[in-house]
Parts: sequence; C-alpha cells; structure tokens
Amino acid sequence: MNIFVLSSRALISNVFWDTVFELENIVVRTCNAQLLVPSARDLIQWSSTLYPLAGRIVRKAVKSTTGVYNLPLLPHLSDKPNVLLMIGICGADLELLSSIPKWRERFDVVIAYIFDSWAPEIYSKNVYHLDHLFVALPEIIDELKKRFGIPVSLIPFAADVLAQGSCQLKRSIDLTSFGRIPSQYHTVFFNKFNQPGSEQIYYKTTPRAEEQFPKLPYEMRKDEPDSRLLFHILRHSKITLAFDTLYPYPGMRQFPYSFITQRWFYGTATGGAVVGKRPTTPLMDELMNWEDATIELPDDPQKSVEFINELLQDEVRLNSIYKRNYVESLARHDCRHRIQSMLEAVKIPLPQGLLEELSQMKMIHEKMVSRF
Repeated sequence: MNIFVLSSRALISNVFWDTVFELENIVVRTCNAQLLVPSARDLIQWSSTLYPLAGRIVRKAVKSTTGVYNLPLLPHLSDKPNVLLMIGICGADLELLSSIPKWRERFDVVIAYIFDSWAPEIYSKNVYHLDHLFVALPEIIDELKKRFGIPVSLIPFAADVLAQGSCQLKRSIDLTSFGRIPSQYHTVFFNKFNQPGSEQIYYKTTPRAEEQFPKLPYEMRKDEPDSRLLFHILRHSKITLAFDTLYPYPGMRQFPYSFITQRWFYGTATGGAVVGKRPTTPLMDELMNWEDATIELPDDPQKSVEFINELLQDEVRLNSIYKRNYVESLARHDCRHRIQSMLEAVKIPLPQGLLEELSQMKMIHEKMVSRF
C-alpha cells in the first residue's frame, strides 16, 4: 500500500492552514506516506497582484493552457494499491487535485477531508471523481451525498493529544483566548486581569499575518513553531475560552451552522478548563459528554469576571478537569483516531506506524485511568 498526501503548504500560510498541515504531517509520519507539494506557476503568483478582473482573466488563461500548478516531482507508483489523500479548508481547495495530470487514472483510491464543508456550490468539479469525501460537519452530509453522488462521512476535528496533550497541574496562565472571542468578553477580562497590581494573567493570542505563495519552504517558516508555541501556552493555561460559532461576533466571520471548531479539541487535549458558550449542535453532546468537558459563562460579561475568579479559586475542581479532559481526549479525540476512521472507511489496512502510535495511546490511557 502506497499513501500520498497532496498539500497546499507551498500556496498559503496562515493559522487556519496550520491545523491542516499539522494533520498532514501526522499522516506522513504514521502512514509512511509521501508528501506531494505543488506550487503555483509564476503567472498565477503575478496575477494575484493585479486588479481582480485582470487577475481572473490571467488565471483563466493559465488554467486552460499550462495549468495553474507546477508539480515537478510526480509520484512514483508501484503495482501496490496507490492511495491519494487531500486535506483542504473548503470545497474549492479540491482544485489542487488538478496539479497531478490524470490524477484519477493514476491512483486506485482518492479521498479528501474538507474542514469547512458547507457551500457545495463552490466545490471544485474534482469532487465528483472522489472515492470518498470526509467532512467535519454532520448537517451537510446528506446534501453533499445527493449533490455529488459520492460517499460522504463525518470525521470530527481532533488534536495531537499524544504529542501535545497534558494533564499537568502546575499552570502559570490563568485565562487564555485564541481565535474568535466576543469583544465584550475580551474587554472585561483584559480590564480586570491585565492591570497593575493584578495577580492574574489573561492572555490573548495574536495570529500571524497570512502569506499567499510563501517565499520560504514550509520547513523554514513559522507555521510549525507557531503551532508548538500555541500548544505550550495551552498546557500552561488553567482556563481556555471558546465560543459557539453561532454566538454573535460583531465584525467577525459568520458561520451558517453551530460548529465544533479545533479550539474545543485543543483546549481539552491540553487539559485546561474550557469555558465559554458551548456549541448547540447535537454532535457536541456526543463528542464531549463527560463531566465539566465545557463550562458555560454567564450572558453578562461583567458577571463572567466574577465567575472566572470563583473558578480559579476552586483548585480541586480545576485539577480534576485537567486530568479528565486529557484522559478523555487521549481515548477519543486524537488525530490518529481520525486517520484510522478514514482509512477503515475505504477499507485500507492500517499502516504499522499508525498501529504502533494507537497502541501507545491506549497504554498511556490505561495507565492514567488506573491512577484515578
């Protein structure tokens, strides 16, 4: 069995894609997969500097002649079954499959995992030729099946619990926020905890600027170090904030569904108490149904300050949360579980490296449970 991973890492760099590349890296390592990294042709990169209409004309001309992408090293395929996996943010990203000439003929099995899987009207036509499509949103599955006529299955988000998870009790950051947070909550937490004389710390991450067509290769960029730093901050955080995608965010990106985003899995994997506004999707009750998996903030931001203060003083409860969140995440929400589910769905034998790390997680989990 030969597994290949088609990556967008030469086309874009931002915090959203960090999670995609992180999962790709785990697939490559645990499945002994070969990474394929197309780049955009020079004319395509130049077109991004033009006015929108002129840029569209150039891109259309390039697409119809030389093709948008350049993939100098085409994969070496053997007589073993050849499997191609592509992970993208939205359905339009499936156009990257066109970087491999005659991609459908070259590979025995082609599967894709799309994170923000709604808006079927923007999907690349390549979707019709997939053997299986995996999505993180259950509400859209039936529509995608009917529209594209292919198998579609749910694969929720996850975290690298094995490598980055923790249940450590010593934590130096009281409250951490990364990603979207309603401004009214951010303001009251900042004004309360980040003033002279305060013994507490409220830390809010600042995402790095997006870079289209990065000049440096992935290995020399900040993508991976930024991810490692985020996990380190979360391991040292007593409380992590998270809010439902349908909660009002003035001026922020609007979502059509309640969606269990990565931050919920990152927060529980690193042990800290996850506090905010729990996603209302029924899937949340299925995936995070243990005691104190999430804790609701009051609707009044000012009362939330008092609520956070009281929770920070309850060390017994917090210590229990640290352990429970980590143990449950290790058993249920590691990226390796999701890779296993995808491969089993298309009847691909699990690679030895993946089996070994799944076994390692099981042993750690059993050891942790025995301590409780």
